[in-house]
Amino acid sequence: MIPDSRRGSQTQQLFSVSPPGLALLLPPVTLAALVDSWLREDCPGLNYAALVSGAGPSQAVLWAKSPGVLAGQPFFDAIFTQLNCQVSWFLPEGSKLVPVARVAEVRGPAHCLLLGERVALNTLARCSGIASAATAAVEAARGAGWTGHVAGTRKTTPGFRLVEKYGLLVGGAASHRYDLGGLVMVKDNHVVAAGGVEKAVRAARQAADFALKVEVECSSLQEAVQAAEAGADLVLLDNFKPKELHPTAAALKAQFPSVAVEASGGITLDNLPQFCGPHIDVISMGMLTQAAPALDFSLKLFAKEAAPVPKIHWS
Repeated sequence: MIPDSRRGSQTQQLFSVSPPGLALLLPPVTLAALVDSWLREDCPGLNYAALVSGAGPSQAVLWAKSPGVLAGQPFFDAIFTQLNCQVSWFLPEGSKLVPVARVAEVRGPAHCLLLGERVALNTLARCSGIASAATAAVEAARGAGWTGHVAGTRKTTPGFRLVEKYGLLVGGAASHRYDLGGLVMVKDNHVVAAGGVEKAVRAARQAADFALKVEVECSSLQEAVQAAEAGADLVLLDNFKPKELHPTAAALKAQFPSVAVEASGGITLDNLPQFCGPHIDVISMGMLTQAAPALDFSLKLFAKEAAPVPKIHWS
């Protein structure tokens, strides 16, 4: 369910600051299964390096070496918990990172610390990168005076969707539908298969019943009007240029003020403000999950009280 844009600004603000409650969204059983699959993928057989490190007690510091937003603590914790290690965080989830930042400390058997190192860093780096991109997008939209929803899409990495959707929320964006069951979205191929917009929307409306909303992807004002007349709750104006988007949205809203309008397609951090307008309720951006660069973290073991600060290699 996607609320109207007036309520959207309040939701975004709640998630744009440190959001400790977001970890409650992650089902423990699902989280444990994900972590198990990641660790099995990285070490499905013999771990020869464990003979080098040994099983003695050890400690390591997690360093952030690039700026951005910290996200992914529940996944990082779950990885090391499964390996009998303990994590102590110095910064809360959602923190703005200024390198070089001392983020956390991990303690446990040396071979377990090193077994979880790369999996944990990969997950944290990717999740934080998405949160950073989401934060930048929300800030750009708010800077343009727009209070609607900046959202992700279903363009996620297979097997990694939970992390990526969570990262969007930490960054203050809406996650959009989590999967095919979260919203009945009628896309162009559905329209072709059904034999037209009206037939497709009627079938979607019947399938959705009272529990789900129906969104229809449209390529023209005519299609958008047909979708709204057939009972669509949301209309997705896909791949519209800004100069075409805003008049189309305004015309649709004039006839159907209760229908929400989503803009998508070709939207980046640079051109996002051009898509913000009074008749647009949602702006979805595939690049938030597909193109967000990972942040740079490192985990350094240390034997003495003073942990060495890593060097940053600027590109």
